[in-house]
Amino acid sequence: MTDRVVVDRIDFREALVFPHIIRSVVGALQPTRIFMATFVLLCMVMVGRGYDALRGPTVQPSGLLSASRTAVDQAMASDVARRLARQSLPLERRPPGADAYGGKIDVEEVRSALLAYRGELEGRDRDAVQQALTRLEAYRGKGSFDAFSSAIGIRFNGLVEAVMSMEPRQAAVCLGDLIFTIPAAMWREDWLFCLWYLIIGGMTLGVLGAALSRMAAAHLAGKKAVAPLAALDFVLERTSNHALVPLWPGVSLLVLLPITAILGWMGRVPGLDMVAGALYGLALFFGTIAAIVLIPWMIAMPMAIAASVCEGCDGLEAAQRCGALVYRKPIHALFYAVCGVVAVCLLAFVVDLMVTTALDLTAGFASLTAGQGALSFAGGTKLLAPELATNAPAIGGSISDSTKAISVGLVEFWQGLLQWLAAGTVVGAIFTVATACYLALRRTCDDQPFDDLWEPGSPAGTRVGDSVTTS
Repeated sequence: MTDRVVVDRIDFREALVFPHIIRSVVGALQPTRIFMATFVLLCMVMVGRGYDALRGPTVQPSGLLSASRTAVDQAMASDVARRLARQSLPLERRPPGADAYGGKIDVEEVRSALLAYRGELEGRDRDAVQQALTRLEAYRGKGSFDAFSSAIGIRFNGLVEAVMSMEPRQAAVCLGDLIFTIPAAMWREDWLFCLWYLIIGGMTLGVLGAALSRMAAAHLAGKKAVAPLAALDFVLERTSNHALVPLWPGVSLLVLLPITAILGWMGRVPGLDMVAGALYGLALFFGTIAAIVLIPWMIAMPMAIAASVCEGCDGLEAAQRCGALVYRKPIHALFYAVCGVVAVCLLAFVVDLMVTTALDLTAGFASLTAGQGALSFAGGTKLLAPELATNAPAIGGSISDSTKAISVGLVEFWQGLLQWLAAGTVVGAIFTVATACYLALRRTCDDQPFDDLWEPGSPAGTRVGDSVTTS
């Protein structure tokens, strides 16, 4: 007769792993992690804005999420620019082609001429030129990073709304757009930006994201908190390992891209097009390999950054380790990813509610006595729905007093600072949850505890003591 086993109680905190992922998001609210995450976000934005400043507008005015721009749209933009140039600019200031009938005129040339002319005017004449500039804005192209970040923000806002309203289908659509549709649209619009941001932005994210992940890992392991400078010191000792983490899966594209490029060129030449069609199966073979590598990488990439700091491995090993964990336990990986998305969306909703309430509450009390003064332009901003923001009028023209213009600028600065910190909190939550997902998946696959973290000076992958270098 078998022995009878009596279970007195079950420690669900230890038996269940996924609650660690949900709870981990609270750690993103630590002030040190908020400032660190905001710095990461600032660096990523600077990389993108730098490209836009060098390249100029490259994306259709309606953005990445709209249908492809047609010749009719281009003709309409050219017609509006020509009409505004005739209405608002003197004859000698109009760009070439503005007085002709038909033909294409550069919207950017008209805008530059209007900006230069506006600086020479005052009063109503200046207001009229400003109105022309505002109307022309809807027909201008967008910078690649501007279009990319706007599309990400719109879909992330939709994801948060879908999670909060418990609409899984809509959440899946928004998540699919974030992972697949927007990057694919960006590649079609400006492949050079994709390569730039993948390399420069990816390396920046790998290094600074690793510092955030180290801080999150120490917190999840129950160890002493790691200060931001200590986390940066930890990462900078092995900079190349962390910087290359986001880039390794892209190596699969280095084989696919030249093959498809050559076949595409051959397809344009009579006779060679039949050879290109015959060899397309080879390109499709490498495309299938790339899909096998990249699809799990979409889930595993944030976890791979965490793996590089938790295991002390290099970028390639971190990518392989996370890919192996995802393939070993795909259902668990998907479930943990869903838990992570829900946790991030919950925090984003709370942060957005707090920031929007703070901005509107402060602006509401200021409006009691502001009248038409500078503080009447406070408020009206939205973190997760920037398209709903009410913008203050342009400085100059209707705001002629210089002190009032400076005051409006300072109000916008303080509101922007609060929004940056809020957005940084969401970024910090993403890395915190990704670290928790990696540690949870590692425990599920290898039964490795959360507090098993690599320390400098130890061989990669070995179990070490409980101490963590701090400052």
